[in-house]
Order: sequence, then C-alpha cells, then structure tokens
Amino acid sequence: EKSRAKIDESILKPRNVLIHTLAHIIIDELALTCGYNSASIRERLYINDKQCGILIYTSSGDIDGTFGGLVRMGKKENFFSVVYQAIDKARWCSSDPVCTEIGKSSGQGVNNLNGAACHSCSYLPETSCELGNLFLDRTLLVDEKIGFFGK
Repeated sequence: EKSRAKIDESILKPRNVLIHTLAHIIIDELALTCGYNSASIRERLYINDKQCGILIYTSSGDIDGTFGGLVRMGKKENFFSVVYQAIDKARWCSSDPVCTEIGKSSGQGVNNLNGAACHSCSYLPETSCELGNLFLDRTLLVDEKIGFFGK
C-alpha cells in the first residue's frame, strides 16, 4: 500500500481554497505589474475558523526589482485595481474549457485535489506556494453561480 502525504484537513473548506486561489492570482498580477519574477514572490496563508489573511512578500528585492515597487502596490490606491484585474483574468484560462470542465467533474492535480486550476491559470512556482500548488479552484472565485466574485 502506498503511503500518502499527511494533509492538514482544515484546508479542505471552500473558503480556504478560495483564499488560497485568490493569493495565487494576486501574486501573478503583482508579478506582471511590478516586474518581479513570480518565483521571487511568496505567499503565507493565515487561516483559522474565525478569520483569514494572506501575506504576500519577497525576499529577493535586489534581483528582480526594488522592494518598494511591491510595497507601493499594497497601498489602497493601487491594491484594489490589481485585485480586480487579477479576478478578471481568472475568469478565463488558456486551457479552457478543459481546465474548468475537468475541475468541475473529477478534479485535477496531485490526487485530484484541485478544481479548475492548472499551470496556465493558477499554479505558481513551487518555491512560491506553501501548499505545493494544491487546494486551488478558480470556480470558487469566478463561477457565475457559486463564485464569490461571480458576475
């Protein structure tokens, strides 16, 4: 019998998958906006039953740009336009309809732990994601019926 990696089952809630996917699409958009390589931006998720948060940070400001560019994007006057742009881009994946349909029907990724999420739309470099690109699903963000940011 194969041994499976121990999974912290507290992540297996739609809200937590939504937050994790949101972190990924924001990181992608910040990388484009600030000129950083997405491998130099990382996430840290803070999730419990009462609240959740995302820390997006970099530890290599001298290689891909200045740390100030990323910090400036965190200001209220800049941040929400980045978030809205990221959400708008998440509505479509270059692997659609395959990505969305496989995500809705059977799941994809390691042990089918992802919904509508793939290398074309939601995955980050391995060093950037604290959960190994698992527990992602664009459907929870942008689906017209169940998405938090559905139209």
